[in-house]
Amino acid sequence: MRKAQMSRRSLLGAAAAAAALPLLSACGGEIDTDTDAPDGGTASGKETITIFAFLGNRLADMPKAFAQDYMSRHPNVDIKIYEDSNAVGYPKILAAKQATPDKPLVNMGFFNSQISAQGDLDGTWNTLDYAALSNATDISDTFRRPNSNGIGIGADQIGIVYNTENISTPPAGWADLWDDRHRGKLTLFDYWWQVVFMAARLNGGSLSNMDPGWNLWREKAGNIRTLVTANPEWQQVLSNGTADITSCWNGTGLQFKADGAPVDYVVPAEGAIAVPVYLQTVQGNSDNQQEICLDILNEMLAPKWCQMWAETAVQAPANSGVTLPADLAGLPGFQQANVDKLISVDWGLVAQQNAAWRSRWDADVKANI
Repeated sequence: MRKAQMSRRSLLGAAAAAAALPLLSACGGEIDTDTDAPDGGTASGKETITIFAFLGNRLADMPKAFAQDYMSRHPNVDIKIYEDSNAVGYPKILAAKQATPDKPLVNMGFFNSQISAQGDLDGTWNTLDYAALSNATDISDTFRRPNSNGIGIGADQIGIVYNTENISTPPAGWADLWDDRHRGKLTLFDYWWQVVFMAARLNGGSLSNMDPGWNLWREKAGNIRTLVTANPEWQQVLSNGTADITSCWNGTGLQFKADGAPVDYVVPAEGAIAVPVYLQTVQGNSDNQQEICLDILNEMLAPKWCQMWAETAVQAPANSGVTLPADLAGLPGFQQANVDKLISVDWGLVAQQNAAWRSRWDADVKANI
């Protein structure tokens, strides 16, 4: 008879010395402890779980601390942290899915709103049963996805970050990014469609009509000194005089500042763009891996870990039981007046248009820098 896979509760509860011995499942079937992990799980019964975390600053602090705590309580689980930007890492996840569907590059992770929506189109995520997650009861509807493909742990926002040593008057609104006084001193993350969206929005367009934004940035691409693809590079060019102003996440900008970069975050007068961050598990996990991932995900939603994520990522927490410390609650991005004017985005539409927008970015922005 073909051996059944080992269940999470059996896997997590088994002692390391006994992990290799055949056990009986609740259904009476023999359980195989020699299940392979995607990157080579061992015959000792250990299961390897790889968690995707954002690269740079303190964005991996919570996942790494959680991993150490979890492994100390579950000796048959080995957690690895894979750090990368969503923009660079997700194509690798997708490539692995296409090449080896049953051996995903990562088993779960932290993903921004745009990549979460793209993953819906690509069939990358597993659908969650919110009712089976005990800590989901304290997660507001704002952080629940309509298709249940993941659940939010916090929310960031996108506004403006500037070098306080080189710019004496803080930028006030989105138009500062394309103002000629910053010509040659702007840096952007590559394919940062958000500035095109805001240019369109302020010039008669919208998310579904980006032409006014593309037209403006075709003329103003000379403002851009350099494009970056990772947070450490972003921080460096904002700190060393290469560039003085950018559009950036609130949390990332404040982390740059905490690391000593001479920068500040500004909520544009028109409002910042709301960006939830979601926890997702990846298609292709074995049954064992998926059950462990769900246990990890549920624990991460608890107040202790949700609060650590909020503090280290500098984001509004998804768990209603978390109270932000005073040093965060008093920041502009967390003040209620600014929260009330956050700009919502149809991330499904973003995912649908992303390929076309990347082509327009290459033609209208990159080609004119």
